Amino acid sequence: MTYNEFKAQNLPKLEKVTDNAAFEMETLLLHVSKFKKCELLLNRGNTIPEEQLAKLNELLDRRLSHEPLQYIIGEWEFFGLRMFCGKGCLIPRPETEMLAEIAIKNLPRNGKLLDLCTGSGCISIAVLNNRPDVTAVAVDISSEALEYAKKNAQYHGISSKRLKFVNADIYEYTPTDFADVIVSNPPYIKSDDMLTLSPEVMHEPKIALDGGHDGLDFYKLISKYFAGKYLADGGCCAVEIGYDIAEEVAAIFRAQKFTPMLMRDMYEVERVCFSRKFI
Repeated sequence: MTYNEFKAQNLPKLEKVTDNAAFEMETLLLHVSKFKKCELLLNRGNTIPEEQLAKLNELLDRRLSHEPLQYIIGEWEFFGLRMFCGKGCLIPRPETEMLAEIAIKNLPRNGKLLDLCTGSGCISIAVLNNRPDVTAVAVDISSEALEYAKKNAQYHGISSKRLKFVNADIYEYTPTDFADVIVSNPPYIKSDDMLTLSPEVMHEPKIALDGGHDGLDFYKLISKYFAGKYLADGGCCAVEIGYDIAEEVAAIFRAQKFTPMLMRDMYEVERVCFSRKFI
């Protein structure tokens, strides 16, 4: 079987589980063949080696069972950087890049970043990769997620002196220093909505998704405790928010004497709540 024949035979199957079948098929072919895009094009009429064909069929079966593509290939791009991810770790998403952008722009020289619910560490690593003067502390309750975070930091040459990972429940974590910027992509899906998630999202860790009955549990903690007590004067806090809780999150920060600003993502969805601590 050639690469073109494999694609033609299996693309209709992928179309039943994803709206991006062509992209996902190409991603699987590139991942297994180790070709670059131009090389795959040049070799599309060549016979697939048996070992590769067996692997392609295995990965395709996993995708057809709704396992996320990111878990299948074991990595994804975030802020132009390769990030390893897998079961037990929230998948890095493009809308979360807003938090990295905000931190990069707002951290002062030699500033300190606090990244709560860090997951794969993608936000902290993207920030430190772009700001070599900055240090960060990244906290997550999941030891599985932090294994990926440490792997990502090592891959991108971010030393433990610059990025400290803390395996802790943020409800029990006490910072040892003030932060100039606090970022978080916390669990924010309403508990009742968990059962309505797509089969792909259901593969991701529940602990990284479920934000309580109203989706607001973590914002209350972050605004009152972390932003309220451990944010330096003049510092800022940016949190990712669900599409249907923007005003509620803004009200939570407003109650803590912040003046929040809601920021829209590439899809024009209110995706980030930004607040600054005025002196």
